[in-house]
Amino acid sequence: MRSVLYSEILRKRVNTPKTKGKSKLVEILVLRKKDKWQVEEVMIESGMVNRKGVFFSVSDVKYDREKKVIELSKPLEKGRRSPKEHELFLSRVDGSKVISHDGKELGRIYDFEMYTEITPWKVWKMLINPSGLSPLKRRDKIPTKAVKDVTSKKIKLKKGWGKV
Repeated sequence: MRSVLYSEILRKRVNTPKTKGKSKLVEILVLRKKDKWQVEEVMIESGMVNRKGVFFSVSDVKYDREKKVIELSKPLEKGRRSPKEHELFLSRVDGSKVISHDGKELGRIYDFEMYTEITPWKVWKMLINPSGLSPLKRRDKIPTKAVKDVTSKKIKLKKGWGKV
C-alpha cells in the first residue's frame, strides 16, 4: 500500500455526481481506536465562497492518486451538517508539540502520513520537525500507535518512544 500525506490531500478538488471540481476537502476527522487512528469522516465545502462544510463517511469518498482528485459517490445535499462520531480534527492537531513520556519536547507535527486505499482510511504516522537549531537534529516519523495522550496543544508519547 502506498501512503499519501495529509498536506497533499487537503484542499484537493472533489468531484460529485452533479458537479466536477467545484468542491474541496477541507477537514479530516479521526477516531482513535486502541493504537490506531481511523479516518471516519471528511468535511467538504462547495463553491468559491467559504460556506459551512458538510460531512461524509470515508466509505463515500475515493482518492485517485494519479489524477489527484477525490471522487464523492453522493451529491453534496446528502451530507450531514454535523459530524457523527469523532475524536480529532487533524487540522487542530497539526502543528502541536510532541512531548516524550518524560516531558522532553521533541518538536512539532508538520504533516501526517495516511493510507487512503483502504476503508476506513488510516493515519499511519506523524511527521515531526524537531525543536531547536542543532544541525544534528533531523525530521522524524513517529507511528500513531506511540501516542499516549492528545490535548489541544500537545501530544504525549508512550514510554520507549521519542528518541529523535
